Amino acid sequence: MLLFMKPPKVYKRNILSPTALLLPFEKGHRWINLDEIIRLEGIGNYTSCIFADGSALLVALTIRRLQDRIPAGLFVRPHKKHLLNRAYVAGVHPNMGAVSLTNGDRVAMARRRAIAFRQDMKA
Repeated sequence: MLLFMKPPKVYKRNILSPTALLLPFEKGHRWINLDEIIRLEGIGNYTSCIFADGSALLVALTIRRLQDRIPAGLFVRPHKKHLLNRAYVAGVHPNMGAVSLTNGDRVAMARRRAIAFRQDMKA
């Protein structure tokens, strides 16, 4: 006797967009414009999204999963915990190992990523 099994369900959606990022909220998902996001900060298996209006949101996704959803070239990664929107980078301070943003935040820059980060910012 042959048993037929149902194939496993695959929950894949088209989550790539050139102008927006799909973020999970308590009551579903919502598209957020990439222009509104200043930076993403990884906190373990969560990511804190800091927006241009000063608000922040904690999302239950890793920074790596969010980075995969963002089109290449819009954000840069100076450190394993930070992903920065290029439009909000005000300056790079290699002597201090930091990156300053237009909202006044300073973000650490990894020594090992410093050269690649500076080349990435020039491109």
